[in-house]
Formats: sequence, C-alpha cells, structure tokens
Amino acid sequence: MVKSAESRKSSGTKRKTSGEHYPKGKAEESSLSQKAKKAFEIDIFRGWCKACGICAAFCPRNCIGQDENGAPVVADASRCSGCGWCELHCPDFAISVRPRQLKPPNPEE
Repeated sequence: MVKSAESRKSSGTKRKTSGEHYPKGKAEESSLSQKAKKAFEIDIFRGWCKACGICAAFCPRNCIGQDENGAPVVADASRCSGCGWCELHCPDFAISVRPRQLKPPNPEE
C-alpha cells in the first residue's frame, strides 16, 4: 500500500526531495577525496581509420582532435571519461577506449 503525502506527514516520516541532501560524514568525505581518478587509454588504429572526423566531433571532453590532414589525434587523454562515444560512432572500428592499467607504487623506490 502506498502512503499518501498526508499520511506521511502525520506519521512523522519525511522523505528527502531532490533539493535536500543528506549530510556526509567525515569518513565518507575522506574516502571520496582519496579515490583515484580513473584513467583511460585511447588507441587509434591508423590502418583502419579513413580520417572522417566523427570521433573528434562526438568526443564530449575534446580528448580527440584532428591534425592538418584531418586524421584524429589524441589531444588530451587525461580528460577522457571513458564514455566510449568515439568508439561507438566510428564507422571503421578504428578507435578503442579502455581503462589504463595503473601500476601500484613500488615501496622499494
């Protein structure tokens, strides 16, 4: 049974709306700040690419640009969010976006 807004008010329970936020605890805030940003590799297979520019046009973070010949180049891979729009829209399957394998820090160094 679904309670109406009237019955919720009378029962003392309050539902958070989209404008209200639950306060974050200190432990939760510190864990969020310590999370590493995910990094992605963008590989362009030059043999398959016909330099149509679709990948550069669809990239929402402007990670892919074009050189003077119109061929795609990875302009700034650090901005990549891994959405895969370039990969999905490439008619030649010439782009691959995958998570970068970060090496764990070596304690001996």
